[in-house]
Order: sequence, then structure tokens, then C-alpha cells
Amino acid sequence: MFRSSVPVTDEGFANRARELARLEGHLRKLAAGAPSWVALIGPRKVGKTSLLLELARRAARPGLAFVIFDSFEDASPAPAIFRRFALRVLDAALGAETGISLETLARRPAEYRAALQESRPFAALPPALRALVLELPDRRADADLARDALDLPERLAQALRLQVVVAWDEFQELATLDLRPGRGTVLPLARSLWQKHRRVSYFISGSARTMLRELVTEEHSPFFQHFEVLELGPFREEDAVRLLVETSARGRRIVPLLARRAIDVIGGHPFYVQLLGETMERQAPPIDDTALKEALQELLFSRTGRLALHFENEFAHRAGRSTYLAAALQALADGPRRLGEVARAIGAPPGATVRYLERLGDAVARTEDGGYRLDDPTLGLWLRWRQPGGTVVPMTLLGDEAEQAVAQHLARSGFDLVYQSRASRGAFDLLALRGGRQLGIQVKRAALPVRFPAAEWRRMGAEGRRLGWRWLVAAVTPDAGVVLLDPARAGGAARARTGRAGGARGETLDRPAAVDNVLLWLDRRTVARAKARRGS
Repeated sequence: MFRSSVPVTDEGFANRARELARLEGHLRKLAAGAPSWVALIGPRKVGKTSLLLELARRAARPGLAFVIFDSFEDASPAPAIFRRFALRVLDAALGAETGISLETLARRPAEYRAALQESRPFAALPPALRALVLELPDRRADADLARDALDLPERLAQALRLQVVVAWDEFQELATLDLRPGRGTVLPLARSLWQKHRRVSYFISGSARTMLRELVTEEHSPFFQHFEVLELGPFREEDAVRLLVETSARGRRIVPLLARRAIDVIGGHPFYVQLLGETMERQAPPIDDTALKEALQELLFSRTGRLALHFENEFAHRAGRSTYLAAALQALADGPRRLGEVARAIGAPPGATVRYLERLGDAVARTEDGGYRLDDPTLGLWLRWRQPGGTVVPMTLLGDEAEQAVAQHLARSGFDLVYQSRASRGAFDLLALRGGRQLGIQVKRAALPVRFPAAEWRRMGAEGRRLGWRWLVAAVTPDAGVVLLDPARAGGAARARTGRAGGARGETLDRPAAVDNVLLWLDRRTVARAKARRGS
């Protein structure tokens, strides 16, 4: 089963064998009394939490406690974050024995203290530590609370003879937290306490990759050379294909060839792959090339698709209200560019352009030849799709040559092209939109004249009436030319003017049925229909 809304563990966990092996090596160091620290760096939703939860599941044993914590569980980091952290540590150390969440119970301090008093491990703590734990719900959120919270994992581990792994996600956000104005951040305090700990390993992670990397590698940082860096990126192609194939449900199996085509489009980011797998399984069977087109249209190339909304949020976060930042992202959507090319595209001097690119942070990466590129190619696809004329992007990625040619032909007239589901598009291959106008397109790769069996012709006419669409046939000739053909001019048959019926042997469309100006044709059809309604 595909899962895109929650971390993936156990039988749903895929890949990451090398990363798990490295982290398990750090657990062995902890067991040997030589704890080490790891900085897990990767983009948002790439699977950092899933990796840590899977590590905790596999490594579970008596005497080992895992603390999984995220700075973003609150709206924004504030001093009260350390109370929540301390309670999370307490839950990891005592929660299993008490059978309840002490973090949740702390909202009712009297019940919290009563539950602790009944706990045998709590009774074994030194008096000073028991007093600290009992006071946690009511403690003032200040520097003293931060000190006690940051030191609590080691104190509990010593008292209860535990080994503890603290996995702190979005750790870099602590760099913005100033507990004592004018005296710096909490990071030097954390370093000074943690480097004395002998029964705790610290795994930090975050999606602000540049910021976190600087935190553990820059010489001026309190944590300089304290962490081993473990980069977590998208899956390799083979691993992403395997995830799509092996996770797909029986009866809706995604075959390897189709999975590879999907990954060629969407890339190997685990969140994107999970989303695509979910969306493909919702399509009407069979799960084939058409289902892939429809899933990507729904997921990425629509205003309300989950991946499109994800990128909309990312775009707003990166660009804000700056037209220059937005233009820089758009300039890189088509591929890598040199600084001068980006500067000309956004209309800014090179020096200012460099600053704009730096402000885009992890969204932009450097190329080997010194240029710039988007870090996430799938974001580039979405940016290309949302620009004027960009609705042809799905066809260029997924359509056959005939669909691509028709999409480009109609885009020049201002139409948006979309793939519709089998149920909603009827007999037509594409839906072309312009304003409130809807135009069904039947694509035929053939030289003129184009012939249709009677049943197919009648079906197109019936579907056009059912959906309320005007419709055309797009013939793509062997020389890749596109000819739009009016069904009302089929085979010289007056009965075919509305497409309501066909000859016993079918119908034929030839050069006299060609539509030279599709916009004028649509206007005339609209006027004709309006007159017909008034006359009736």
C-alpha cells in the first residue's frame, strides 16, 4: 500500500539499506560506550523521519530508548520547546512502564504527578532528578529550563542504566532561538552539555540543508566537526521503479516498463513516488499508459493536485512577493543557465542576480561548469506547466508524437490542453480549453482522407452531445503536419453536420473539412447554436 501522508516503516519501508547500515554502526558505538553524532541532511519529505523510525523499529531492545522530536511540531520555535522536548525524553524513558503519555498528561499537572508517583522507575531516580521531573509542567520557559531539558537525556540514562538516541528534526531552527537577548543562541549551551554525555547519541536532521550543513561544518559554528554528515537524497532510478512495482496492489499492478516511464517523468523523490502510486491506483483499470497520463494530470498538472499544491507552497516560500526571485526560478525551469543568462532573463545586473540566487537557498544548486540549476527537476516541470502556454508540457512528456503535435498546434491559438480520465473524456483523446470553451479532440495519425467506422463515428457524436463539447478531429499527417477537421463536413453527408449519425460504412474527412482558423470556427458554432436555441 502506498502511503504519502505518514512516515513509512516496517513492511512499507523501501530502500535506504546503506543509510540504515551507517546508522546501525553508530548504535554499535553507543552500545560500546563511545556515542557519536550524525547530521542527516536532505530535502523536505525525502524520508528522514521514516528512516529514523525504521531504525528505531529494527534496533528495539531492552535498555535502548529512542526520542524522536521535531522543532516544527510547534508553529515556530520558542523557549517552551524545551519543556516539550524534556517531556518527550521522559516518555521515552518511562512511558512504556507507565502505559500512558506523560507528555500529554502534563496538560493536567496533578494527574501527571500522580502517574509518576506510581512508577517504579521514577521512584529509582535520585531525589534532585525526581524533583526536576515533577516540576516540568509548571516550569517557566527560560534558559534554566533549556539547560535542564538538554541535559535530561543523559541524567535519565545514567539513573536508569539506559542508552538513548535523540533524533531531533529541523534542528537548525534552534539557531534562531535566543534565550537571553544579546547573549547568543542556545547552540553553544547544547554543545557544552552534549559533549559530556556518555550514554546518549544525537542524530540531528533538517530540510534547510545549507543552514544545517553550515551548522556542522563551518569553523565558526559551535558544532564544528562534532557530527558525521549523512546526505539523504532521492532514490536511484532502479530503487524508485522497484517501489512503484512492489508496492502496487494486486489487481492494480504497475508493471516495470510503466513504472520506469513514470520515474523518468517524476523523478525518484520518495514522497512524489508514493503520491503517484496512490493516484495511479485510483484510476480505472487497467493501470496502463493512459492511467499514468491521467494520474500525472491529476497530481501535478492541475491547480488542485496534491503535488501541484506542494510546489505552490514551495514557490511561495522561496519567492514570496519578490518578482525577481519568482523570475529567477522561472528562468531555471527549462534547465541549467549561466549567470549572465539568468540576469538577462530576469532583467537585473549580474551582481544583483547572484544575490537573488543566493536568497533562493536550497532551491538552486550550482552546476559543475559554474552555472545554476534547480535542485528539484520536478519543480521545474511544474514551473514550466504554469507559465503561459505551459499546458502542453504534459503532452510533451507523456503524449505520443501525434498528441504532442496537436497540443503544440492548439497552444499557439491559446488553448490549454489536458488529459481527462476515461470516464470524463468519452471518445476523445484530449480536451482543449480556452476561456469557457471546451473542445474535444480526437487525434488520428494518418494521411488525408481520414476514415472512421460507423460505430466510432456515432460514438464521437453521442459523446460530444453528452458532454456538451464541440469537437474536432486532428489529423497528424506523415510529415508531422496537423490538420483540424470539422465533423459537420464529413463525406459530403448533410446528416453529418451535427455528427449525429454516420453512414452505414462509416464516414470520411478530407481536405474540404479542414478548419483553418479554429477560433473563428468556434465563434461561428457558438452563434449558430445560440440561434438554434432561440428558434426552438
